[in-house]
Amino acid sequence: MKLHEKKESGIHRVQEVALEDLDLTKEYNVEKTLGEGSFAKVLLARHKRTQTRVVLKAVHQELTSEKDFYREFHYSYHLSPHPNILSSYAVAFRAENCYVFAQEYAPFGDLSGNVKAGGLSEDVCKRIGGQLASALDFLHSKQLAHRDVKLENILVFTHDMSKIKLCDFGCTKKEGTLVNRIRCTWVPFLPPEVYEVIKNERYTCKRSADCWQFGIVLFVCLTGNPPWQSADLIQDPDYSAFQRWLKRRTTKIPATFRRFTPRLLRYFRRTFEHKPEKRANVTEINKYLKDSWCVNKLSHSATSTSVDVSESLARRGDSLLYLDTLVDDKNNIDENKNKLRKLLNSYGLETTVDQKVVTKRIWEWVMQCDSNIGEPGLIGGLNSEPM
Repeated sequence: MKLHEKKESGIHRVQEVALEDLDLTKEYNVEKTLGEGSFAKVLLARHKRTQTRVVLKAVHQELTSEKDFYREFHYSYHLSPHPNILSSYAVAFRAENCYVFAQEYAPFGDLSGNVKAGGLSEDVCKRIGGQLASALDFLHSKQLAHRDVKLENILVFTHDMSKIKLCDFGCTKKEGTLVNRIRCTWVPFLPPEVYEVIKNERYTCKRSADCWQFGIVLFVCLTGNPPWQSADLIQDPDYSAFQRWLKRRTTKIPATFRRFTPRLLRYFRRTFEHKPEKRANVTEINKYLKDSWCVNKLSHSATSTSVDVSESLARRGDSLLYLDTLVDDKNNIDENKNKLRKLLNSYGLETTVDQKVVTKRIWEWVMQCDSNIGEPGLIGGLNSEPM
């Protein structure tokens, strides 16, 4: 067996050591509770002897098996050398009917408390994307899947998001393992292959699910909202609209994605692929970190072209049916019409016929015919007013 194979296989051998029973109040000064859920509570504490400030994750014994606790502690500790994964210390014990282990403290909380309405700036989102992709890629290189990538599991260490860390490896499993759906995950974060799983049915764990959730996290950071409520082609109109566009059944970009540039749309196409085997890896985002992501970052010439053409059409009372009047060179009429249609379609502008203009022109023609009744070349007469 090669050396790197030994290292990869070693991380999957979960070590079980005897846990010491401690009186929590004698060993630590608990400052406050940072969070509490169904299965665990997170405490901010200071170790009395060393005066070290740590976070204690206390998992309720009656709701978690000792084996599951060992697995979470094992992965948390062995993955923590990565700079974007939360550091866990070699400290584990039993106290107050809980299994407890110690981790480092994140002073700015998690992403759910930092992403406000409307989302974060593009530059900040790029910082988050690059760091989170690095953490997940490291995890995936060990043949592991996190399975619960969400805002609450991404901790913030600096106000400008230049340092974030992935945490909570309670659901982490080796790829290929049979697992049940996580009960506490927010439905909009579930990839379609997991969302479609029937309650209590088991399915095969795959790293591609993390790639999907990574994309959802990035979208929420950029906008403040998820792109859809569930990855359901039948029940969710936002998701079905995105999939129709992704499969090129329509050229109309879904409304929630129109704020993004063609480059970022390309990334989302590859990440939100319905079939997991065709989905892009998390490192795909690295190809787009130097590009503009939001429409307001587009070059002035591109945005002004769209606005100028729209204003020109409005002043003329014309529609895209008469685009040839905007082009001087008759040899380039068709080419320019197609380019303009694609440009306007990319911004969600419809290229349909203006019915008011058509009606106006027909009416003018009718009135002209009415005034020329009896002249040679006209058949019959139009004496009645139009309905």
